[in-house]
Amino acid sequence: MHLSSRIRRALCLFPVLAGLFWLGGCATPPTGTGDQAAARQRILDAAERLIGTPYLLGGESPGGMDCSGLVQYAYGRAGIRVPRTTAAQLRAGRPQRQVLPGDLLFFHAGDGSVSHVGIYAGKGRMIHASSGTGRVIKTDLNQRYWQQHLIGGATFLGGASAPMIGRSFESGGFSG
Repeated sequence: MHLSSRIRRALCLFPVLAGLFWLGGCATPPTGTGDQAAARQRILDAAERLIGTPYLLGGESPGGMDCSGLVQYAYGRAGIRVPRTTAAQLRAGRPQRQVLPGDLLFFHAGDGSVSHVGIYAGKGRMIHASSGTGRVIKTDLNQRYWQQHLIGGATFLGGASAPMIGRSFESGGFSG
């Protein structure tokens, strides 16, 4: 009789433990590739809508923005908080050997220190706030300037952690 009461007690606890285990899955933050793909698309949609927005040093709104303000705004629309400055974004992001649409690309102006950031849009293009044109534009990354000034790529989403350093955008460092 003593053994059967232990079995009965275990059988009563089993549904409770199974229920807690099942509910524990509800508390797990979403990390699947479907969630990442949706976040990447929200980032790109927000950045695409900003094409034509005036360049404004220190700006971070549709009224005017600089390169890191564009990143902060587009990522914010996807529910992702990123630092405000280009250098802080580079430090906080996870370096990438191969960037995907929605990841960030960082550039230097000649001295090696980071001076510009853009959002990789896929197909060898990026969206960025250009001080040269005075607005947010989509640019072809195969231009010599971008190839010569690339520092690397980074993400705030899932991905590899090896740094991407190189000059050629045709070398397979870009997907999508």
